[in-house]
Amino acid sequence: MSPLEGPTKELDEKYEEKVVKFVSDVRNGKIEGSNNIALATLSLLEQIIGDSENATAFELINVVRAAGRVICRALPRELVPANMVRRVLRAIRDEHRAHADQSGGTTTGGSEGAGESLQRLVLAAAARRGTLGAAQPDLREPLRDHIAEVRAELESSTGSICSQASEHVHADELILTCGHSRLLERFLKAAAARRNYKLIVAEGPDYKQSHAMAGRLSAGGVGVTLVSSASVAGVMSRVNKVILGVRATLSGGAVLAHAGAHAVAAAAKHYSVPVIALSPLYKLSPLHECDRHQLTAAGAPHHVLPLECPETGLAHVYAPRYDYLRPDHVSLFITSLGGSSPSYIYRLLSELYDPKDHQI
Repeated sequence: MSPLEGPTKELDEKYEEKVVKFVSDVRNGKIEGSNNIALATLSLLEQIIGDSENATAFELINVVRAAGRVICRALPRELVPANMVRRVLRAIRDEHRAHADQSGGTTTGGSEGAGESLQRLVLAAAARRGTLGAAQPDLREPLRDHIAEVRAELESSTGSICSQASEHVHADELILTCGHSRLLERFLKAAAARRNYKLIVAEGPDYKQSHAMAGRLSAGGVGVTLVSSASVAGVMSRVNKVILGVRATLSGGAVLAHAGAHAVAAAAKHYSVPVIALSPLYKLSPLHECDRHQLTAAGAPHHVLPLECPETGLAHVYAPRYDYLRPDHVSLFITSLGGSSPSYIYRLLSELYDPKDHQI
């Protein structure tokens, strides 16, 4: 077991009230949008770390992980808070390693040659465990700096992605999109500021939001055509590019997107139309394909069959909230770091999260 690992700890009562309030705000809609949820999660973890006086790296990891477990159990379909917990855990581990490298490394002699004996490995492990004690410096201040860097990244992620719009949308192209998201709308507006293109909007599960986005884009000078999701296959042969917002990007380059996106991506693959996914880094999750079933749960059926319809009492309506897109359905991811192919997502995940924290 790693010196930074230990048995599962329950959340301390002094932190529980803060976590419960955060969960309640997300459930009640007081905190909406993935970016706002990510920022709120960072603020919560910053408060928890700030209240942990004289805590070692081992203790900080335990308390942050305990808070993350409570949040994941209470919000099983919100992946962004778990991703922020992983980012903070990675920062704690990095600070611990940096301190261990500065204070350690000379505890055993070097007279045994290039090879490491079993005795040296045991002594080195004991020395690393010793650095977790009370002599370890206060990590709260450097962790605040790490959290401030992540917060700045979150606040600038939308602007960074939208600044790349003119590189991917060219003049006189016909673009197709599905559903609605704030990032998607801002990206399309940024593209319209420098490129003259036409847009087809396929209605998502919440058609009112799709109509509202189409109206705002049309008012901004974009030529918009609104179609039903059933018409996507018929118009795809004329489309130059598909641009989608994502709910989450999973390990291996798979995507969770709004319901209806799978039909769009399948039609695009049939006609060899490239599919571009807009994915900020905070939406990258180390979950695998086998975990997707717990995330694509059913939503409110009245979006599919309104309650006023006489058939409502005679039909069993299954309305999934999200669709799962395989990596081969996506041509390119646009993140704040630039464009990445699905096969490169594993590299981004390794830079963001420690493998020990994939399972919180």
